[in-house]
Amino acid sequence: MEQKAGHRYSTAVGKQESPDSSQGRNGSLQRALLPQRIEQSERHIQRQRQTTITEQSTTSFGEGPYPGGDNFVRKAFRLKGAPEESTSTILKSLAPATLKQYNRTYKLWWDFCKKTRTHPFSANSTEVLRFLQDILENYNLGYGSFNSHRSALSLVLAVNLEQCSLIKRFLKGVFKLRPSKPRYDVTWNPQIVLDFFNTEEVVDLQTLSKRLVTLLALITGHRVQTFSVIRTSNIVRHEKGVRIFISDNIKTSGLERSQPVLELPFYQVNPNICVATLLLKYLNNTANIRHPDSDLLFLTYKKPHRPATKQTLSRWIKDSLESAGVDTSIFKPHSTRHASTSMAWRKGVSLEAIRRTAGWSKNSEVFARFYNRPLYQQDNFALSILDNHDFS
Repeated sequence: MEQKAGHRYSTAVGKQESPDSSQGRNGSLQRALLPQRIEQSERHIQRQRQTTITEQSTTSFGEGPYPGGDNFVRKAFRLKGAPEESTSTILKSLAPATLKQYNRTYKLWWDFCKKTRTHPFSANSTEVLRFLQDILENYNLGYGSFNSHRSALSLVLAVNLEQCSLIKRFLKGVFKLRPSKPRYDVTWNPQIVLDFFNTEEVVDLQTLSKRLVTLLALITGHRVQTFSVIRTSNIVRHEKGVRIFISDNIKTSGLERSQPVLELPFYQVNPNICVATLLLKYLNNTANIRHPDSDLLFLTYKKPHRPATKQTLSRWIKDSLESAGVDTSIFKPHSTRHASTSMAWRKGVSLEAIRRTAGWSKNSEVFARFYNRPLYQQDNFALSILDNHDFS
């Protein structure tokens, strides 16, 4: 009996696996299951994130008044995984004008989501299409506005609207229904304004301010925004004129794009319209009213002589155009950009030089599509027929 028991014991022991063999097989099994567990974990995290977005958008943003553009975008970044301490930096990537433009979209989107019980931050492309169709039916907006709506929602939603084929197809349909059109089909002749300035006497700071900013707009082709950020510390006089460096970010600023430099040559033929001479005179006349902490060039001509805003400069240009005889019911202050670049083209300035001076990129088609316009000549054709008619 003892011998048999020992035999059975020895046989059982002989059949047992060694610890090394058992661990090796378990390790192989774990490695085989690893991809499956990773996939399960990722699905679980995705479900949790989607649940969080749904819950937070329902409790925090599904009800109540619209929180405002900054807060709306900030919340979207947080739900996408951005840490709280980074959201302010990320928001700086958006220009104030862009955020202001997107804010209109977000207010409409917020109202639409409340009406349709849609989650503002977890909507899909189908819900976005319903929103865009609702805008199309209730607002008289052009194709460009719908493109802006698409870009604004792409910023805050998880779905990739830029690559959605249905969204692309919808926008093509909008373009057929409401195509983008240039603001102007014609432009005015800058000679009208130059002749006016040549006869008008500069009697005070108001006259000087309006003339300077209007001529700057004409000879540089830049936007009013550029003139609103000119700093006296960036103005350099040289033998042939004045050079202005633009250090602040403007609409055309980019990571790999150079900041504009405005070249104002001395125009000895006619000092009345010499922008370089007028600029130096302006600096001299405003030296005693400048605040030591203010470096911006343009000041309001009324006390307390604060820095002039972009809106103020636009109003000055409009006043000058109206005084010169330009129809400001048709042509707005920004039309100086059309008038000057079109005139330069008619006088033989190369397209490359026009692009470079006005701040367009090397391959930009903006000038050809929206700015190069023929002169506005009212009733010339009809009068030419009538004047040559023989009534005898």
